[in-house]
Amino acid sequence: MNIDEQLIELAHRKHHLIDRKDIASVMTSGQWCRLLDHGLWLSVAPGIWRHRATVVDWRLQARAGFLALGNESALYGRTAAAWWDAGNLEITEVELVVPRTRRSCSMPFRVHTTSVWTSGDLQLKDGVRLTSATRTVIDLAAGATTAKEIEAVIDSAVQRRLTSFPTLTKRAMELCGRGFPGTERLRGLLLDSGGDSYLERRFLELVRTAGLPRPTCQVVHRLDGERIARVDFQFPDTKIIVEVSGRLGHVSDTDRQSDARRRNGLQQTGHIVLEFTTADVLDEQSYVIDTLIAQLGT
Repeated sequence: MNIDEQLIELAHRKHHLIDRKDIASVMTSGQWCRLLDHGLWLSVAPGIWRHRATVVDWRLQARAGFLALGNESALYGRTAAAWWDAGNLEITEVELVVPRTRRSCSMPFRVHTTSVWTSGDLQLKDGVRLTSATRTVIDLAAGATTAKEIEAVIDSAVQRRLTSFPTLTKRAMELCGRGFPGTERLRGLLLDSGGDSYLERRFLELVRTAGLPRPTCQVVHRLDGERIARVDFQFPDTKIIVEVSGRLGHVSDTDRQSDARRRNGLQQTGHIVLEFTTADVLDEQSYVIDTLIAQLGT
């Protein structure tokens, strides 16, 4: 195995990236300069290189940025959300954050600074430091990310237990007292969080604006010790269950049979099951509210 092959093998073990220490471990500076002159290795960030055959994507760039800036840095904003696989955001620019006291340096990425920097706001995932899911949501609310995108990140992060509504609310209140931007916007977005989809979030918004009691989300029901269903919503202290149904997952004979059986099981336990479609929630809101009021007696 020649020295170039050794370096390629080393890069393969390190997510296709190498630094100066890696280079020094297998070759002299003169040999490295010859490889650079031949265009075999290309810079991704200061002091970080990739082989020219390596495919470049935002994940490679994010990892390179973190390696270049060191352990005082972290992935930030949309990049952090994408690294958490939360919200399915499109990444067009890699973002990182460093303490405000750190001296700035030239980077091919967008580097933010912050004076609010605690260990609880940072985590390590797949060898890269990034803002926690909680802090990531708050940072997104302070930036130009749309409300719909932030809602998607919140719902995804909560579903995967990366954060929770009490945790988000508590940290937002702590940062609000320090004048951190975006906390008021986030508090508004959290009002209708808790469902598993955009449709469920819109249902919660509809209930809230109508002045009805907020239902509990994702309630598990059992019959004789056996789980029969996890329902979208149940109004507290009532037997009233609400399911909101999109187009997916309810079209085949098997899907309809499963839906019927879970509905029958819920009715066996004395519950009233109301079901609203996407069109009901988005376009026929008066029908939804009138139906709920009739059942709730509100």
